[in-house]
Amino acid sequence: MTSIPSSAGALPAHRLGDSAGALLHLSAPIVLSQLAQMGSAVVDVLMAGRLDTAALGAVATGAAVWTPVMIFLLGLLYALIPAIGRLRGEGREHAVRATVARGLAVGLGGGALLGAAMAALAVPLFRAAGVDPALIPDAGDYVRLVAFGLPGMGLFLAMRFLVEAYGAPMPVTATIVLGVALKVLCNLAFVFGHFGATPLGVSGFGVSTLVAFWATGLVMAALALRHPRLRGAWQGPLAAADLGGRALLRFCTGGLPIAFNFLSDYLVMAVVAIFIATLGAAAIGSHQIAFNVLMILLMAPTGLSMAATILIARVAGGGDRAEARRLIGLTLGIGLALAVPLALLASFRADTLAALYSRDPAVLAATAELLRIVAWLLALDVLVIALGFVLRGLGDAAGPFVILAAVHWLFSIPLGHALCFTDRLAAPLGTVGWWYALAAGLALAAALLLWRLGRRFAHFPWKTS
Repeated sequence: MTSIPSSAGALPAHRLGDSAGALLHLSAPIVLSQLAQMGSAVVDVLMAGRLDTAALGAVATGAAVWTPVMIFLLGLLYALIPAIGRLRGEGREHAVRATVARGLAVGLGGGALLGAAMAALAVPLFRAAGVDPALIPDAGDYVRLVAFGLPGMGLFLAMRFLVEAYGAPMPVTATIVLGVALKVLCNLAFVFGHFGATPLGVSGFGVSTLVAFWATGLVMAALALRHPRLRGAWQGPLAAADLGGRALLRFCTGGLPIAFNFLSDYLVMAVVAIFIATLGAAAIGSHQIAFNVLMILLMAPTGLSMAATILIARVAGGGDRAEARRLIGLTLGIGLALAVPLALLASFRADTLAALYSRDPAVLAATAELLRIVAWLLALDVLVIALGFVLRGLGDAAGPFVILAAVHWLFSIPLGHALCFTDRLAAPLGTVGWWYALAAGLALAAALLLWRLGRRFAHFPWKTS
C-alpha cells in the first residue's frame, strides 16, 4: 500500500501487522489501568464489610452519590484524548499546551464545583430518597470528605488523558496501582486505627479516598511534566492559552456528550437494579453478580477500544484514510475475537463463576442462568463499546451519546419492564426479562452505531487514501 502523507502530522501507512502491534501494545497497559481502577472501588467495599454491616451500607450509600459525579467528570475530560490526537495528527503540537491548560482548569475547577454541590446536596438527597436514617450521618460525612478530593481526581484525569493521548500509558498504570496500595494503607490507618492512627470508622474511608485522589493527581502531574515523550506538550507560550469563559465553555461542549453518555449508561443500570430489587434479595443479588462478571469480562475489549480512540484520533488529524480504516477494522475484529473465549468462559463456567460470589442455592441458580445470557450478548456489548470509542476518535462525541441514550431509555427499559413484570409479550420473565431487553437494545444500538460510523467515515475530510 502506498503511503501518501500530505501533512506534517500525518502518520505513515503501516502494514496490518504493524498497526495491530501498535494497537495491542498501547491497549495492554490501559487494560491494566482499568482493572486497577476497578480494584480501587472494590477495596472500600471489602474493607467496609470487615468493619460491620452498617458501615458497608453507609459506604455503598455514599458511593451511589459520588461515583456518578466522578464518572461525569471523567467523561468531561476524556475529550482531551481526541482533541490532542487531532492536533498532533495535524502537526499542530504547539497548540497542545493551551488545550491541556483548559483541561486542567476544567479538571480542578469543575472538580471543586461538583464537589461543593455534592457535599451540599448529599444529605438532603438521602432523606428525599428514604435512606435509612441510621445510615445518613456516616454516609453524609463520607461524601463530604470525598468532595474535597474531587479536584485532585480532576487533576489526575486531565494528566492521565494527556499522557495516554501521547501513547505512554504505563505511567498511568503505575500511578493507579500506587493509588490502590495507598488507599489500602490509609484505610488500615484511618478506618481501623493501625500504625498508631485514631480509628475514624466510615469517615476514614472518606479521608482515604481524599488522600488517594490528591496523591494520584500530583504524582500523575509530576510524571507528565517529566516524561520525555511529552516534551512537545509543554512547548509554546502559556500566555497563549485562552482560559476565558468562552474558551472553557467550548472545551466543556466537546466533553459534555461523552460525560452524559457515561453517566447515562451508569444511571440506566442503576434504574434496572432498582426495579429488580423489588423482586427480592436473590433476584438483585444474582443480577449484581452477573453485571459485575460482565464488567470484568469487558475490561480487555474496553481497553482495546480506548487505545483505538488515541490512534484513530491521531491518524484522523493527519487525514490518513487508509490507516484509519485499518485501525477501525482491527479494533472491531480483535474486539470480537476477544469476545469468543470470554463468552465461552461465561457459558461453560457459569456455575463456577457464580460460586465465587455466593453460596445461596437460589442466588447460584439465578446467577448461572444470567451468565449464560451474558455469554451470548457479550459480542454485542463489545461491538457497541468499540463503535462508540471509534466514533469519538473521529471527533463524533454526540453520535454515540444520542444513539445509546435513546436506545437505553426509550427501548431497553420499557421492554425490560414489560418482559419482567407483565404478560404483554410473554409470561412475566422476572430478572431474565431485563437481560433479554438489554441484549435487544445492544443489537439495535450496534446497528445504529454502524450506520453512524459509515456516514461519519464517508464524510470525514480525509487527505490521503
